[in-house]
Amino acid sequence: MNNKIKKHIKILGKVQGVGYRFWLQAFAIRYGVFGWVRNNSNGEVEAFMTGDEEIITNLIEQCYMGPPESAVEKILISDTDEDYDAKSFEIMIDN
Repeated sequence: MNNKIKKHIKILGKVQGVGYRFWLQAFAIRYGVFGWVRNNSNGEVEAFMTGDEEIITNLIEQCYMGPPESAVEKILISDTDEDYDAKSFEIMIDN
């Protein structure tokens, strides 16, 4: 049985203005991950993802690469109990 997990991540570095949210959304949709992504006013990209543990782990690893123009310095990862019922991966309005 697949182990479903929920992760909240903050991606630090050169991650705004480089298409990061659209890149992450495309990856998430391709692999059946649900959740959201948004820019924060402090320059971070923040995301919530829920799905199969192995897929989420791999997706977070891919986040270190990001789109070509990005330069990820650090990713902060935390477990969360946040509820997310939508079967989609949305780009949210900037926080």
